[in-house]
Amino acid sequence: MTQTIDLGSVYTGATPTGAPPWLSAAFSYETGATTGTLTLMSLLDGGDFVQGGSNANAQPGWAFSLSPSVQSLSCTSGNCADAVFNQAGLNAGPTGTGDYNLAFSWAVQGPGGRLDGAEQAVYDLIFADALGASPFVPNAAGYISAAHIQGIGDGDDSSFVVDGGQQPPPVDVAEPAGTALAWLALMLVGLGAWQTRRIG
Repeated sequence: MTQTIDLGSVYTGATPTGAPPWLSAAFSYETGATTGTLTLMSLLDGGDFVQGGSNANAQPGWAFSLSPSVQSLSCTSGNCADAVFNQAGLNAGPTGTGDYNLAFSWAVQGPGGRLDGAEQAVYDLIFADALGASPFVPNAAGYISAAHIQGIGDGDDSSFVVDGGQQPPPVDVAEPAGTALAWLALMLVGLGAWQTRRIG
C-alpha cells in the first residue's frame, strides 16, 4: 500500500513559487506490518526551501500526524534531516502546536542543509503496533501534514503550507487485481483456441 500526502494549500503567509503541490510525501507499507518507508519529496521552485529548527522545541520544517506511534526511524538516502517523534506539544507554528507527532528539521546553518529543488529524503520507520489502513491521519485541526517554506519571493518571505484536508485513500500497487488476471486468462484461452483452429 502507498499513502500519498500532498501539501498544496497555504495556511498562512506568502504563496510559494511554482504550482502546487510544493511538497509530497509517500508512505509505502503493508497493512498489519510494523515497518514502512517514508519518502519526503520537494517540488519547490526558485529559491524556496524547507529548513526548520535544530531542536525539539523549535518549529520543525515538516510535520506529520501519524498513528500508531513511531518506535524508531533511520534515514536511508537523500537529504537527511533530524527527526523528532512521539513528543507531546510538538511546535508546528500557527498550524497547531501539539497536533503533530512526527517532524523533520533540516540543518539551520548553510544552504546545503535545506530541502529544496527536486531533493528527497527516504526513511525506514519501525512501529510498536501493527499498521492500519491509513497510518497518517488528520489531526484535531483536520490536517495530516504541515511544513514551513522559506526563501519565497525576494528571499525574505515564508509560509506554512498544509495538505488539503481529506487525502485520497492509500493505493495498493503490489500486484494486478483479480479482475485483470481473469481477463488475461480469458484472452490466453481465446488465443489458444484461435491458434488451434488455424493449425487444424
